[in-house]
Amino acid sequence: MSKKYPFWLKWTTILLGMVLLFIVLSYGQFILMPLAFAGLIAMLLEPLCQQLERVKLNRMLAIIVSMLLLFFILGGIISLLSMQLVQFTDRLPEANQKIQAVSNDLRQFMETKFNISPSMQLEYLERGLSAVVNKSGQYMSTALGATTSVFTTLGLLPFFIFFMMYYKERYRTFLYKLWQGEDEVVNEVVDGIQSVTQNYIIGMAAVITLLAILNAIGLWIIGIEHVLFFAVFAAILAIIPYIGIIIGSLPAVIFALLFTDSLLNPLGVIAVFAVVQFLEGNFITPNIVGSRVSINPMVALVALLIGGELWGVSGMILFVPIVGILKHIFDRIDALKPVGYLFGDSESE
Repeated sequence: MSKKYPFWLKWTTILLGMVLLFIVLSYGQFILMPLAFAGLIAMLLEPLCQQLERVKLNRMLAIIVSMLLLFFILGGIISLLSMQLVQFTDRLPEANQKIQAVSNDLRQFMETKFNISPSMQLEYLERGLSAVVNKSGQYMSTALGATTSVFTTLGLLPFFIFFMMYYKERYRTFLYKLWQGEDEVVNEVVDGIQSVTQNYIIGMAAVITLLAILNAIGLWIIGIEHVLFFAVFAAILAIIPYIGIIIGSLPAVIFALLFTDSLLNPLGVIAVFAVVQFLEGNFITPNIVGSRVSINPMVALVALLIGGELWGVSGMILFVPIVGILKHIFDRIDALKPVGYLFGDSESE
């Protein structure tokens, strides 16, 4: 006969467990984050790897070919954006002339309207630049540390992906040994986790593609040049919480300010990105990504916010599939089925 614990003790224990989990996720991100990314990519590449094995490639060679194909696709996308960026930078001399013209007009305006002489304006500017330099030194040291961490993670990521795929059957055998006599349940859970992960990545690709199309249409209507670069750049950065839309829209807004004659163009660019970001945050990402991992939009939105708070951009990418995986596991544990139902997106569950 199972022993019943008091209500307050049970929920206090659950609360403490959640607090401990958040602490582990926060302080352990340096190792948990690359492992999570490697797991996602490994599960995404697994179907391709199996197809290559069916054409008589051995496991190791199939894994290497799968990874190379992925890197070639990503490299092609980066090259396309780089070509657009080069075309954009070719117009920097023209931008410099416009900046000088604007600064001269601004100096004259300040002197006429506010009686601030050019020498005083220069003094104020030097003070402002000095403050910016002092602050930027602090931010630069932080940024360098973060960049070093990113490059270290990127350098180790291919090795994590390779070994996760290569030892896939060993991990499954470990689960068989851990839950003896439950081989069928283990297979169902593992296969379900892989399906959830693949669907999530496909959903994220669909979101970025849809955002790029919406951005491109809006910018094309306004008449901005280099639409492809601005649209894709903003679509990728739109997944960053809070500041993503600002960073993503800055190149297009600055371009519109420098290379168009009407103030309505930069205002139109801001309006386009604001509308697209509103649609993305409230409808597109929660519904497309959430439905593909079988969780409701509310839970998907909460997962995005928690992930962004704990792990930044990486957390936004990782936490939705993690919640989807947890939902899949909860559905197969009797005591946690109510939680799985709460996370779900179908009334028939």
